[in-house]
Amino acid sequence: MRNNQHSSTAAALAAAFVALGTVAGTAARADDAAAPAPNTKIQTSGLLDGYYLYQFNNPKTATITGRTYDFRHNTPTLALAELNVFKTAQPGGFGFKTTLGAGDIADINGGGSAVYEGRYKAMLQAYGTYSFEGGAGLDFGKFYTPFGYEVTESNANMNESHSLAFALVPFYHTGVRVYTPNIHGFTGTAYLVRSLFNTVTAGVADDNKDLAYILSLNYTDPKGKFVVIESIGGGKDKYNLVAGDTSGQVGGNDVNNKNLVSDTDVIITPTATQTIGLNYSYVKTDPDSASPGLAKATGQGYAVYYKQVLSPKNSLALRYSSNDIKSDLLSPKPRPWEATATYEMKTAPNFTTRLEYRHDGSNVNSFVDSDGNATKKSDDTLTVAGLFTF
Repeated sequence: MRNNQHSSTAAALAAAFVALGTVAGTAARADDAAAPAPNTKIQTSGLLDGYYLYQFNNPKTATITGRTYDFRHNTPTLALAELNVFKTAQPGGFGFKTTLGAGDIADINGGGSAVYEGRYKAMLQAYGTYSFEGGAGLDFGKFYTPFGYEVTESNANMNESHSLAFALVPFYHTGVRVYTPNIHGFTGTAYLVRSLFNTVTAGVADDNKDLAYILSLNYTDPKGKFVVIESIGGGKDKYNLVAGDTSGQVGGNDVNNKNLVSDTDVIITPTATQTIGLNYSYVKTDPDSASPGLAKATGQGYAVYYKQVLSPKNSLALRYSSNDIKSDLLSPKPRPWEATATYEMKTAPNFTTRLEYRHDGSNVNSFVDSDGNATKKSDDTLTVAGLFTF
């Protein structure tokens, strides 16, 4: 029944977006005539991302708290080795993209486990594409989430580390997404996915009885000065914001939460050498009565970004972010924040080095000392990273 519902809804969405594509079809084809034909052959690209991080608070331990991906102290680390194999779909034809990965980022995205969702951790993305005439399209498979200002690969972000707002949103979804062509600066994408949040037991293969939905709207200023992206999604799945539950059960009972995620991103480019970014994420989770030990919770994440290009090879990026999770189960309620400065130097067209200083703080003792005890309200780290692309 779920598969039939999935197919019929996806078809309805596809028809709606094809209709929208017809409205802008003439203009889109005129633009295409002036542009070079896309490469529709099978292509490859890739990334190697490694870092060395030193934590000043806790030099005796191997890992640190409060980070999404870069959590290893005083250890040269492979964050991500990635290979993309893809084929761009021509209008009226099929294409695909597969993103293979290894390293800490692939492990964390897969739930840090070799079973359940961890079985698919090496395949960060795997989806097919059908491109309609006029610019609309449909993807089906596993793909990255639209939520969040930042993305999984750090070379596409301003900073090497990820913000605290990024920690609130999911990494990927599995299902179908349908997108419109550009219509006067607007593009829209609708998703039907198996789970809103990916966990150890939910994402690619799960037993949720209800599909989740995501709607995303993107507006790009014709003058290129700013971009606004608004995404919202909802559904029932096995993730609880407070418990961080990834087992699918609490107290022997199946977890069943109504979850909502909303994300707003603004990118402003006042000059050719300056970029300002704003991110606000809102998450709400509401467990049903059959999930003991869980409670309603809301989470808010904020991030502000600024990047200044100093020369063709050098740039400086600054970031401030925080998140705030509220629930009756949290006492006291932590309010972490961080400030980051990243100096970037391109030593070659395909090789980038980064030097990053980050200061984390909290209203409660959230950070461990040299003995491994949570007695500190702040933490400082220094990171040297190298990114090789091909």
